[in-house]
Amino acid sequence: MISTSHSNHVRTIYLDDPTSFNGISEALVAAATEALTAALQDQDVRAIVLSGKGKLFSAGGNLKNFMSQTTPMDEYISDAMTKVYNPFGLFLRSLSKPLVCAVNGPAIGAGVGIALSGDITVAARSAYFSLPFVPKLGVVPDMGSSWLLTRALNYNQALALTLTGEPLSAEDATAAGMIWRCVDDEQLADTAQQLAEKLAQCSPAAIRRSKQLLAAAAENSYAQQLELERDLQTVSFGGNAFKEGLQSFAERRPADFINRGDE
Repeated sequence: MISTSHSNHVRTIYLDDPTSFNGISEALVAAATEALTAALQDQDVRAIVLSGKGKLFSAGGNLKNFMSQTTPMDEYISDAMTKVYNPFGLFLRSLSKPLVCAVNGPAIGAGVGIALSGDITVAARSAYFSLPFVPKLGVVPDMGSSWLLTRALNYNQALALTLTGEPLSAEDATAAGMIWRCVDDEQLADTAQQLAEKLAQCSPAAIRRSKQLLAAAAENSYAQQLELERDLQTVSFGGNAFKEGLQSFAERRPADFINRGDE
């Protein structure tokens, strides 16, 4: 259900279940969690790419898996979301290493939530994002997609996509600011790898603090945000990464945060 590759400090993890078109199930979540945990524990890995194998990024929730349950459906989904799916969403959003989501094809339903969980999302030109929960299944969005969409888009755009289920092309998603970039299909893997390698060259501490800073901005007042910037910048100025940054500037060379400025 999961396959991986590794190059230049980047671990690429693929949703790889052709029988379900990379459908989201407890088994796939368990395998993905194991692969992500291994990447976090590997000191040579400094950035992670999450993509899909085949023509789809993910077909969303594995409906055949749902239909095979013997317990009442409402009891099953409550238990599964509490114990499996919601913890996985939180895990994706709290990784200690940068995550690039490379959407190689359609991201449907819960697949949208996963696709938007990365720090940066890029997509193939043939990809699209679709939420069939309301118009086709009579249920509501999940896998964090309601939270992620209303932050990546405005409320009206997010609601229209939710209620109509109409697909949003990768090009339109880029224009709307929902994802970072859309590239030709054959360029997606290289684009994601190059982007992840760029992140891998950065100071891990600076990335973590920057993510913390921008996440807090959604709730903080301007004054509170200024205080948080001060606090995190104070810690950063005292770290090895800033020392390396200053030294590399003085020596007119690129900063080497991997070997000389890691924290």
